[in-house]
Amino acid sequence: MIKYAAFLRKIFDAVCRQKGPFYTVTFMKKELAAVFLPFILLLASCSGNDQNSETTSEISSAADEESQNVTEEETSGSDQDGADHFYIHIDDKVLSVKTEENSSAKAFKELLSEGDLSIQMEDYGNFEKVGPLPGSLPQNDEEITTEPGDIILYQGDKITIYYDTNTWSFTRLGKVQDISKEELKEILGDGGVKAVFSLEKDKMPKDMTGVFDLERGTVLLNSGYEMPIMGIGTYSLDHDTCINSVKEHLKNGGRLIDTAYMYHNEEAVGEAVRQAMEEYEIPREDIFVITKIYPSQFDEPEKAIEMALEKLDIGYVDMMLLHHPGDNDVEAYKAMEEYVKEGSIRSLGLSNYYVEELTDFLPKVNILPALVQNEIHPYYQEQDVVPFIQEQGIVVQGWYPLGGRGYTKELLNDETILDIAAKHNVSAAQVILRWDLQRSIVVIPGSENPDHIKENLDLLDFSLDDEDMERMASLDRNEKHDWY
Repeated sequence: MIKYAAFLRKIFDAVCRQKGPFYTVTFMKKELAAVFLPFILLLASCSGNDQNSETTSEISSAADEESQNVTEEETSGSDQDGADHFYIHIDDKVLSVKTEENSSAKAFKELLSEGDLSIQMEDYGNFEKVGPLPGSLPQNDEEITTEPGDIILYQGDKITIYYDTNTWSFTRLGKVQDISKEELKEILGDGGVKAVFSLEKDKMPKDMTGVFDLERGTVLLNSGYEMPIMGIGTYSLDHDTCINSVKEHLKNGGRLIDTAYMYHNEEAVGEAVRQAMEEYEIPREDIFVITKIYPSQFDEPEKAIEMALEKLDIGYVDMMLLHHPGDNDVEAYKAMEEYVKEGSIRSLGLSNYYVEELTDFLPKVNILPALVQNEIHPYYQEQDVVPFIQEQGIVVQGWYPLGGRGYTKELLNDETILDIAAKHNVSAAQVILRWDLQRSIVVIPGSENPDHIKENLDLLDFSLDDEDMERMASLDRNEKHDWY
């Protein structure tokens, strides 16, 4: 009988060798052992020979050991793959969450399997951060007392990260592992925080967008492209002035330029970019150009898009915006979406859209705008609109950051702003622009003065403290300086 056992064992090993070492260690070896082992034991039991019994016992022990190894390796593999975990990315920190065993947690992980979930979370009660889910999940509520690190489903459509205790009827989705209460509170910070829930652990999810890098001066858009956060606006600049101003901006390290059909200087912007690429050896991909089509063009959007591409003549447009709401704006935006698919436009956005307009517009388009550009300055701060836009995963950009034509002088001589400027040994303009950056608002001040152009880029070597930011916020008059 032993020769049959040896024969079966040879078949077993041959199949494993053919399939390779990974297959051998995991599934195939386990399956073959399950099939052949009963036969081996049966054959061995038919023989009274001690030598046969010893050999059979040896085979059986080897199979048991192999099965144990498989079980251990499969379990280990599950842990390494995060099968019972999900992750929360906050800035450059990653929180590992051990998943609860209930239908709510299962549904939440199924939601994450469709893509990372970026949620703006706000502080509540000095014990939790709360944010909205895109839909409702099944509830398994029970009265529990939370602990720091608990991830809780509340009312089926809200997710919370607890950094302290509270007793209520909740569904626990999981618990953050290996972190103290103090460390968790430091990561979550004060006030609102953007958290990205993901099945990915080892890298920041792509959807971690809208976070300003104040060391490099960039922001990652939801389109996947990186954009500078300090630029130059070209509104009202004539052809030659526009060329000189854009080149000065690029020469001093600026890389973001804003133009539009209605500025009548797209050709000048394109010419300046081409000259700077050659003279300053700047790669095209390092320069970010924004242009806009006007409502008068919305009836023939393809013609408007082609005209912008031809006038700029820089290969592709980094971002195209609708200049402001108008008849057929949805149709015009969808036309731009087609150009994104073919690559001649990289990112899309809107200008002069507010809460009501965005609430109506966003559900009708396929590509989420990467940016909304609105009038924003210390006397018109959009303190409700800005957070609303950012919560959608859209970056905010401010035009007229220094108040606009006819208002700049008053703004730059505001006593509060001058006092803050003196405190930091910078100009009033720099205080205003830095205030915008710390609100995660991209700035595009216009200027034809070389000294001012350079000054407007020198914003990363100082910062405003909480008191400065509060004083700036107190200047809001809801005073709009243009009709858009």
